[in-house]
Amino acid sequence: GGNGRISFSDQGLRFKGGPDGGVGGRGGAVLVTASSSRRDFYHLGRAAEIEGRAGGNGGANGRTGRDGSPLTIEVPVGTVVMEEAEDGAIVVLADLAEPGSVLLLARGGVGGKGNTGFATSTNQTPVLAEAGAAGESRAVVFELRLGSDIALFGAPNAGKSALLAALTNARPQVADYPFTTVDPVHGVVDLGDRDVLLLELPALAEGASAGYGLGSRHLRHAERALALAYVVDGAAGDVVEAYRAVRREAAAYGKGLTGKPALVIVTKADLPEAAVGLEVALRSLRRASRLHAVGVSAATGVGLEELRRELSSLAPPRERRRGRPEHTEAPPLRARANRAVVTVRGGVFEVSSPRAERIMPMVDVKNWRARLQLHAELGRLGVLDALEKQGVQTGDTVRIGGAELLWE
Repeated sequence: GGNGRISFSDQGLRFKGGPDGGVGGRGGAVLVTASSSRRDFYHLGRAAEIEGRAGGNGGANGRTGRDGSPLTIEVPVGTVVMEEAEDGAIVVLADLAEPGSVLLLARGGVGGKGNTGFATSTNQTPVLAEAGAAGESRAVVFELRLGSDIALFGAPNAGKSALLAALTNARPQVADYPFTTVDPVHGVVDLGDRDVLLLELPALAEGASAGYGLGSRHLRHAERALALAYVVDGAAGDVVEAYRAVRREAAAYGKGLTGKPALVIVTKADLPEAAVGLEVALRSLRRASRLHAVGVSAATGVGLEELRRELSSLAPPRERRRGRPEHTEAPPLRARANRAVVTVRGGVFEVSSPRAERIMPMVDVKNWRARLQLHAELGRLGVLDALEKQGVQTGDTVRIGGAELLWE
């Protein structure tokens, strides 16, 4: 917040007719908003700290300082904002899943009192004011979880990228070696009357749910998918076991993945080793998974029309799913107690008192009247009693905030 003002009115020929210092403005809040124009966090650079704008200082004639304007951090849609609680648990502050959703992350500090706020019946000429209070400070983590209608799961080299390229306008890297895809890739399936948004996840090797191969980092994106498609290499041998291996990783990860609607896609149906016994393999898969199974070839287009129909029935129309932007607020941080606490460290008496710490920066220690008023204010705040209980003596060093005083 902005600082309070120390000033006096000038009433005609009467100089310093009375205190008229105004209150400082409130500091600007820090907001986080989900923007469709953002795809990542690179625009934030390497900023370790992001601060709201300070409030303006109070003015003469009782004028209040202007409030600091809020600072808005734009993040991609699907960003989850988290912080670590005192017990070490990770707490989700907001899930910005809809465009335009806003989180009030940190509140600005209040403005400091001007000298008008220190006037009493026994002190008509106060020369004290307060500095603005610090705003809330939080250490947070932004995690992006991409949204989709259907997420494509599969083992390395199962043909997910080729399938995505055949079905959609996406152009993922396609190669005949495993782990070609290193980041999730979106693609849109044009169904004529509507679209379905697919998300290809990088290959799930055994142990992906525990983080092997960056598995858990990518599996989090599947949490937002409305449905899953298990992609199995039809030329790799036992398609039932291949399906079960991928599903085990989804089950081990948890977060409700295996409870989502799903189907199984057997790829490379054009290859001889897959084509032979394909129908038998599909029937076995349907019995084992209790899901619909489709055999396709991205190279020849075999089965793609049937697959489009299955994808259409798996994902409901998007207009029925669109949520409204949410406006949420992070829980207020617990304020420091106003009770004065004195700790002795290395012979220095360190005072913890929020109000005293805000007064100290505004004190003109060369002004004897300011020193007397400070002494009285410290007494009112309980600082003097706390110091005496700790045995402060004349000549001792007392530290209040960033200021050090020689005790008299």
